[in-house]
Order: sequence, then C-alpha cells, then structure tokens
Amino acid sequence: MQAPDGWLLAIVLTLVVFGTVMIFSASFPQTADLAGTARFEPLIRQIMYMLIGLAGMFVAMQIDYHRYARWAFPAMLAIMLLLLALIIVPGLGTTTYGAKSWIYIGSISFQPSELAKPVLIMYMATWLTGKRERVRSVTYGLLQFGVLMGVLVWLLMLEPDLGTSVLLVTIGAAMFFVSGAQIVQFVGTLLIGGAAFMALALSASYRRDRLLVFLNPDGDLRNLGWQLFQARLALGSGGLLGLGLGASRQKFSWLPAAHHDAIFAVIGEGLGLVGCALVLLLFVAFAWRGYTIARNSRDSLGYLVAVGITTWIIFQAAFNIGGVTLAVPFTGIPLPFVSAGGTALVVTLTSVGVLLNVSRQANLQPIAQSAASAATTTSTTRTRSPV
Repeated sequence: MQAPDGWLLAIVLTLVVFGTVMIFSASFPQTADLAGTARFEPLIRQIMYMLIGLAGMFVAMQIDYHRYARWAFPAMLAIMLLLLALIIVPGLGTTTYGAKSWIYIGSISFQPSELAKPVLIMYMATWLTGKRERVRSVTYGLLQFGVLMGVLVWLLMLEPDLGTSVLLVTIGAAMFFVSGAQIVQFVGTLLIGGAAFMALALSASYRRDRLLVFLNPDGDLRNLGWQLFQARLALGSGGLLGLGLGASRQKFSWLPAAHHDAIFAVIGEGLGLVGCALVLLLFVAFAWRGYTIARNSRDSLGYLVAVGITTWIIFQAAFNIGGVTLAVPFTGIPLPFVSAGGTALVVTLTSVGVLLNVSRQANLQPIAQSAASAATTTSTTRTRSPV
C-alpha cells in the first residue's frame, strides 16, 4: 500500500489541535476557582481523548478496510441492541439535557449513538456492494433501506435524539443514492424523510418549541432562545478579526455549552470572521480530499466507505455551524474535531483512520505523474504493436 493522503491527515490534525486550544479557551471560565485561577481538567481530559483517538486513527490506517465487511452485520445488530438496552435496562443509562444517550458501566461511559455512525457506514457499504444492480429495485433496494433507517431512527428517538437521527438518515441517503439508486427513489426518500422529520419535530412539545425558536429566535429569550441569542451576540461581537484568542466575553457563564455545542460562537467572538472562515475552509478542504479519495478508490466498497465518512463529518459540521448561526434548527450535535467530547472525538478520529486506509489503496497519483504514466504506457503499447 502507498502512503496515506497527506492533505487529509494535515487537515484533521490542524482541526484537532485548533479544537483543543479553543476548548481550553472556552472552558476555563467555568473551571476557575474563586481566586480566578484556571484549572485544567477539561483540557487534560480532551488531550487524553485526543491521544486515544489519534492512536485509533493510526491503527485503523494500517488495517485493510475490507476486513470490516465480515463484521458489518454483527456490529449493526450489536448497536441496535445497545440502543434498545439503553432505554429498557434500569440504571444502564443516565438522562442528560432531557436525553438518555449515555451508557455508564462503572467509571466508563460512552454514547452508542456515536458508534452507530461508523457502523451504519460500514454496514451500508457492505450491503450496497452486495446488492449491485438490485439496489434500483423497490423491493430489494428502497424498501429494505427504508426499514433499516426506520428501525435506527425509532431506537434513537426513544432517547430521544433528533439531531443524530437526521444525520444518520443524511448519511444513509447519500450512500444509497451514489450506489446507483434511481433519482426517483432518491427524491422520494427526501420527501418521506422531510415529512418524517416534521412529524417527529412536532410530535413532542420540547421539539416543537425548538422549531418555533428557530422560526422566531427572539420569542423566548428566557428559555430555549437564550443560548441562540448569546451565540449570535458572540458572533456579532467578534467583527472581522475578533477580540483576541481567549478574550471572548460570552463564555463567562453567558453562553451555555460554550466548549460543546456552541464552540463555533466562541471562535467567532475570539477570532472573528477570519477565524470562522478558517474553520469553514478546513471543512471544505476535508470534503475535497474525502470525495477525491472516494472517486479514486480501489473498488465500490472503498468508494461507499469514503463517501459515507466524508458525508458524515461534513454534514455534522454543517448542522452544528448552521444551528449556531440560525441557518438551520439547532440540534445540539458537536462540531467534529473541535467541540469537547470523548466518545465523539475517539470515534471520529478512528473513522478518519479507515478513510486514510482507503486512500492508501486508492489511485491518488498527481495529475502530471498520471499523465506521464499514461504516455509511457501508450508508447510501450505502440512499440510492441505489430507493423
């Protein structure tokens, strides 16, 4: 195998290091003691998860991604059982911010919904590769895809977790479409998914309130609208160049979850429009490299895995940034590589390692080198051709 994609590796490492700095900047006001001396627990914890995630990434980079195919179905079944056990087993999960999404086993805790993302991608890639042309069939393609996504969304909504549900449907729909599904099926999936999203959003009062806050952000500033108002205030205060790294004011107990869901607002206040543009540019560059790896992948399995991982990270970033800036309803999902979070960071970095392994087996030669190789091949063919 060749060397992994250097551009992708550099982009991810830049985002992770930048995120670690911003997490410390956003979290130290909440951890400072009465004398104003900052404690370093969130930073140390994030560095620990970063090191574990980077180790997972470099290990996954060495493992042939084809090996995961045999474990795709057992892994998907295990994730569904974990999601179900989270709800029905007493004492297994703990409710945080209205959602029962964490499993606690002694001192170890993790989110099954985070594990569901790479497992869905590998399962979908294996399943769609085996389907080949039958993916165009309603019975063997669209119907089975709908059942799979329906079961996953149902399990996630038991927590409930609408943001992750929408993200998983987005990943699944993208992989289903690029695998060869007909455009009519894709449009139908979007329409059904949109209708299901509206039904889920309006089915519970707190989700309905979140949607109303998106439509009228200033209508409930004492409750749900408070975080979005403070996020807009932080972004607007930053201006072009920002107040300076670490000089953000809204993180001082004004902006809830400053180092989690709302870290993009802290970036905007501290580093201004330039800092926000840099983050956006890095994610655009990630999309460029990820989809380039997919286009040049060795086989259909690698193609679908690369599309799935890239779509996951790009759309999760878009949902987070869009929620903070009120471009889309706020869902509370973290900004990949940048927001604080243990399970999310470890799982995401390890999945990037799988993407890097796809790149090691892809044809990513520079254009000039490929052209020269093609010219040499043509010349050789002509030389050996009979006169």
